[in-house]
Amino acid sequence: MGEFFWQGHNVQSSWIFKKSLTTKIFTYYLPQFHQIPENDSWWGEGFTEWTNVRKAKPLFRGHQQPLIPGELGYYNLETSETMKKQAKLAKDYGIDGFVFYHYWFGNGKTLLEKPILNFLNDSSIDIQFCICWANESWKGTWHGAKNRMLQEQKYLGGKDYVSHFQFLLPFFQDQRCLRIEGKPVYQVYVPENIPDWEVYKTTFEELAVQNGLLGIYWIAVRSTENFDPTKFGIQGVINSNLNKINRYHHVNLNGIFYRYFLSNPLTRKVFKWPKRIPYSIVRKCLEDFKSEYPYDFFPLAIPNWDNTPRTKEDGSVYTGCSPEAFKEHLKACLDKAKNISNSNKGMVFIKSWNEWAEGNILEPEKEFGLGYLEVIKELLNE
Repeated sequence: MGEFFWQGHNVQSSWIFKKSLTTKIFTYYLPQFHQIPENDSWWGEGFTEWTNVRKAKPLFRGHQQPLIPGELGYYNLETSETMKKQAKLAKDYGIDGFVFYHYWFGNGKTLLEKPILNFLNDSSIDIQFCICWANESWKGTWHGAKNRMLQEQKYLGGKDYVSHFQFLLPFFQDQRCLRIEGKPVYQVYVPENIPDWEVYKTTFEELAVQNGLLGIYWIAVRSTENFDPTKFGIQGVINSNLNKINRYHHVNLNGIFYRYFLSNPLTRKVFKWPKRIPYSIVRKCLEDFKSEYPYDFFPLAIPNWDNTPRTKEDGSVYTGCSPEAFKEHLKACLDKAKNISNSNKGMVFIKSWNEWAEGNILEPEKEFGLGYLEVIKELLNE
């Protein structure tokens, strides 16, 4: 059934079955859409991702803010009902699974864990998944107070790593969990931040085998250009090369003109994303997606970006984002995934499904409707 398809699942659709043998698509999923005591304390009663989305304002001429959700509305993830709708919508348009952001700060401290626990306990949510440990300290970025420490990320050694594994074990054992080489996939956002990485990795590997798993398939969400996964014993790497697209806009004359003359003087992080990105530019930005790596490589596609609802004038904006522009970028990523030497691991990740306060979404939105999802379906049908 193809290396990525989870065991024991009854395949309902021949189209899904055929797709499981080729390139798969997973998209990152943010759980910041329900009330928690910490956010109430930091930002005021009832704070969620929607708080900043609703009150966002345009910062320059043509700036599309605020974003308004489409058919899913301003949902709440207190129960699993919304996620069930999201999963069905995603699968209807060719997305195979969600990558759930997970927050473990040490000593058993988690945040925003309720949606993924709801998912775990509701087997009727019929979609694959994997976990991404977003192992960074929380600062006040969500409310424009970037230097304010809210929750520090701590690395407390072997005993705490055992507790972390035990928290994640039910997810690794779940039949919906994405597996590669028979191992549950586990993403770590910034592996190089972990001072005793070998202890962390060895603890997880040993406990995985003790609990009947074949091990862990480790993926790094590449954070620095100099990061070498082979030194960390990591099998896979995700990288978007968004920094190359950024540099293109810094050196391209049109981008420089737009950035310094047409943007609000208070914000200089505005990048002009053409209404339709020339395919040659996308390929240039993806030029180091080699056919051979000493590790598995997974391209990352990005449909849109505008995090000014969170950071206001300190934010970064890509203007001119559209389904048409995204189509060129996603096509390049899909082509690269198909050409990777080990075709059994052809996979593209998309950032993101629902990071609304970053303007980084696939979900239906007032301006483009289902446009971004329709692009995915169209390319897969091609």
